[in-house]
Amino acid sequence: MNALRRAIAAFRAWPRRYHGLLVGVVLWILWLLFGFWRTLLLAVLAAMGYMVGRVLEENQSWREILDKLLSDRYTE
Repeated sequence: MNALRRAIAAFRAWPRRYHGLLVGVVLWILWLLFGFWRTLLLAVLAAMGYMVGRVLEENQSWREILDKLLSDRYTE
């Protein structure tokens, strides 16, 4: 467990450009393995899963989130 924590700490110490490079390489590998549309679907589903997890973690209601998202755009 300490090795994992050290690895995470080392990763966080990297400059942000290396984080972006790593994300780009991972996306490129996924694209090569699965193709464009499947990779795009994977990214969309991962983003949706992240949002659902965040909502559940913060104990927010879906109605509050929709009100926040839509109130700025559709107010008179």
